[in-house]
Amino acid sequence: QQAALLLRMRDGMGTLARILKTIDNYNGCVEHLETRPSQATGVRFDALVKVSMSRVNLLQLIRSLRQSTSFAGVDLMSDNNISTKTPWFPRHASDLDNCNHLMTKYEPELDMNHPGFADKDYRERRKQIAEIAFAYKYGDPIPSITYTESENATWQRVFNTVLDLMPKHACREYKAAFGKLQAADIFVPHRIPQLEDVSNFLR
Repeated sequence: QQAALLLRMRDGMGTLARILKTIDNYNGCVEHLETRPSQATGVRFDALVKVSMSRVNLLQLIRSLRQSTSFAGVDLMSDNNISTKTPWFPRHASDLDNCNHLMTKYEPELDMNHPGFADKDYRERRKQIAEIAFAYKYGDPIPSITYTESENATWQRVFNTVLDLMPKHACREYKAAFGKLQAADIFVPHRIPQLEDVSNFLR
């Protein structure tokens, strides 16, 4: 049976991990997950979760979620409550500023199988860069990132490996483009290229 649940979360996005785990415990499959900041007092986020599971397990899931103090509300949505109108989609790059930043079940803090799940430094660094990206608005200069020595060292290993493999495995067009970026001092082994530099070069 398919169903849609509207969950009003009092806490942050970390609650999603428990939601997904609970659904998995009841042998449910998440078919769609959508989050947005809530307009309700005392509620941080609303989450629309569409699941596929047996009716018995669905009722048990709802009962379990409603017993948690993490939720201000757990509602089973009817078909009439879910909009079926043609979805809005961006028609210009500037329209992307109006899009929500959705989280997926494969975020490192949500998926225990993600390689970075137990790496606190990686998760914190990923969060920092994501916040910079989310703050970007169309027309702004692309922010410059200060990369760590370790990150630049990783880039250098990857860069040198690509150089070794490129003569045998890359096409002519790839080699030509790579060479132009090298000549412009954008692709160099000792530092990760900045997106603003790449963007300006492509223009």
